[in-house]
Amino acid sequence: MLTLAEEFLLLALDDHTGKKSVDSTRVGAALAGAAIVELTLSGALRLTEAGDPEHKPGRLVATGRQPAEPRLADLVAVADGRKPKDAVSKAAGFGSWRSRAKNLQDTLLEDLAGAGYLTEAKGKILGLFPTTLWKPADPAVEAAIMTRVRAVVVDGATPDDRTATLISLAHAVDLLPKLFPDIDKRTVKQRGKAISESDWGGQAVRRAVQEIQTVTVAIISVVAASAAS
Repeated sequence: MLTLAEEFLLLALDDHTGKKSVDSTRVGAALAGAAIVELTLSGALRLTEAGDPEHKPGRLVATGRQPAEPRLADLVAVADGRKPKDAVSKAAGFGSWRSRAKNLQDTLLEDLAGAGYLTEAKGKILGLFPTTLWKPADPAVEAAIMTRVRAVVVDGATPDDRTATLISLAHAVDLLPKLFPDIDKRTVKQRGKAISESDWGGQAVRRAVQEIQTVTVAIISVVAASAAS
């Protein structure tokens, strides 16, 4: 089963060019948010509330439950005891689930290629600068993800927790209009916003997930403002 971060990355890659549809910095923040949301949904992390006898409110803490995805185990320690803002920021710069010498995005891309979901190809920008292109090796995998997303964004279906999170993150980095170029851009954005703010899943988990999403959006906004200045 793919993680939320891997699903997001597959959607963020342009199938034709093999490049990311949005800039790497925004993708990095979204991937970090997706990874921490994954741990929250699986119960490996929880968000503390007022009155917690052992922790300050608004902190992500480890529950002792093993993550459903073993590759995320190291990330539990990174997030444990931190505010969501700090956890996402730390995770965005976290070297790798396997080795801190590698970038999170690079590790995910290599994992997806190793699992047979992507193919890696070397190219050059303007015929001079080397670059790596990533294209789908099994289009059916991304197609299945897109079917889930389209059912919610375009057809108005009620999302499950994972799909709602995926759509919210895609909305945060302005990816949704690129996924649905055949639909009016404003309509897609409005639908993404509505899903991000709607009620879905259990209250406690939804609160944690939505806080992480809010933080991720804030980090992306800061990054975008810094890049523009």
